[in-house]
Amino acid sequence: MVPPMQEPELPERLGKYQIIRRLAYGGMAEVLLGRLAGTDGFIKEVVVKRVLPQYASNSEFIAMFRDEARITSRLHHGNIVQVVEFAEEGGQHYLVLEYVDGPSLGATLYELRKRGERLSIPEVAHIAVETARGLDYAHHKLGEDGRPLLIVHRDVSPSNILLSREGVVKLADFGIARARERLSPTQGGAGTLKGKFAYMAPETILRGRLDARSDLFSFGVVLFEMLTGKSAFTGETEAHTIQRVTTEDLPPASSQNRAVPPEFDEIVRRLLDRDPDNRPSRGLEIVDAIANLRLHTSPPPSELLMETITRLFPIHRHEARDRATVRPAKPRVIVVDESRTLRALVRASLGQRYNVIEASTGDEARAAMRGAVPDAVVCQRTLQGMSGLELCHSMRENPRLADVPFILLASDITPELEAEARVVGVQAVLPKRFDPRQLEATLQKILES
Repeated sequence: MVPPMQEPELPERLGKYQIIRRLAYGGMAEVLLGRLAGTDGFIKEVVVKRVLPQYASNSEFIAMFRDEARITSRLHHGNIVQVVEFAEEGGQHYLVLEYVDGPSLGATLYELRKRGERLSIPEVAHIAVETARGLDYAHHKLGEDGRPLLIVHRDVSPSNILLSREGVVKLADFGIARARERLSPTQGGAGTLKGKFAYMAPETILRGRLDARSDLFSFGVVLFEMLTGKSAFTGETEAHTIQRVTTEDLPPASSQNRAVPPEFDEIVRRLLDRDPDNRPSRGLEIVDAIANLRLHTSPPPSELLMETITRLFPIHRHEARDRATVRPAKPRVIVVDESRTLRALVRASLGQRYNVIEASTGDEARAAMRGAVPDAVVCQRTLQGMSGLELCHSMRENPRLADVPFILLASDITPELEAEARVVGVQAVLPKRFDPRQLEATLQKILES
């Protein structure tokens, strides 16, 4: 029997970079927050993307990793995450990237959906213009020989658009991009479908065709999602998603959001045309079309976006920079309950000491765990779709989440329930009408142990 895969121990350093914490953990690589310290108090935070040790000898994956570094290192644009360096130390390959202090567009849309909110039209326009500029630059970048590099991102989606706390928009993750000089054709060549089907152009799904206009279709899907707050093509299954992308005509975004001007509907319609020849030929056409909307606001859209990010993702200040280490972020606690009122009570109880992430269902909770592993989960016993005990059981079967402390809230606590909870790995069962001090003390005791 193969033992379950465990997250590797966090290294103290990689090359000249002090490793602060793990930001994300994927199938073949992990993303770390690093820190470069120099003389006279110079400090720079970076992102370190490291190949997991068990894949260090996978030549095909290493070739793809090198290609990502080669492609992205040539892209010097304010709307594209910059490469700092690519290095190898002791058999460990890692890519050092610019650190964007802020959430992804995907995380932002998720938080807004939970609150029944959307981005404002000026904010959407700002994000769209900046993303389109980054895409246009990548699509038309020339190589040293003066020939086009023919870069296609292939994964334009909300998770790969980063929003800084200053309102700056950056396109990230060229890990599966295709380019003329890509070294590993099996990773970037035609016939290999890579990316997310819900954002993939129909000609790519059906015929494997791929060029800059395919990225613009994906961009149109993202634009529709920003305007409506809803996914454009995501279906109940992968096959259903593919069927929707290749056959379904979307309603105008204005039919779901009255604030959308008709001109914006037309931009989305052109981007989502199934015939690539009918789409805009380049990203700058989108920049010009949105500029013609004359969406002038006071404050400017970038400041509106700053305010939205600050509200959705409160800042937790690091300790003074002259300290030898950086204090980790507040422990991340996911609170799962169908009652918005109870979630608000838990947030009010724990918010001073913990970063509280809210979820109303087990599926929402699992989605919140796909990035950084939470420090603890506080969950209602009865949920729509799956119970709190079922959620805990599913976590214990996942090596990444097997050790995450789990507190169950129940209206009627019986010895039978407590025994069942212990079997699936629940650390504590508390009354749903909890005493805030009891919840905080229980959580603190569990985390300290």
